[in-house]
Amino acid sequence: MNDINLSGLHAAWSNSVCQAAEISATMNSVVEYNRKKDEALFETAEASRAQKELLERQLEEVKEQNSLLKENNAALKENYSTLKELYEMAKAEAESSAKEAKQNKIFGWVSFAIGTIIGIAGIVIGIIV
Repeated sequence: MNDINLSGLHAAWSNSVCQAAEISATMNSVVEYNRKKDEALFETAEASRAQKELLERQLEEVKEQNSLLKENNAALKENYSTLKELYEMAKAEAESSAKEAKQNKIFGWVSFAIGTIIGIAGIVIGIIV
């Protein structure tokens, strides 16, 4: 009388357990995929943050170098102006010296001529007297 066929119940229960295991395995793989994806995104974000910090440091260094270059350019302009002034002064002095030398040369020839005339006059007067 109590011959109940439990084989169908065992089969149904077995199928349910298999389906639950498959669902669990699928969920576990989805969870693992999401974990790996989140880990990769986190690593990417960390790398991006580190790269941003590096770029900011490089930008500061470039700004500092730019500032130094501006200072150097200002110093070079000042040196150029000083050299240009010195050149102009030397040029003017050279022109003045050239004029003075020409005047001295003329004075020398005039003095020589006058001295020669006086010398000749002295000889002629000495002979006459």
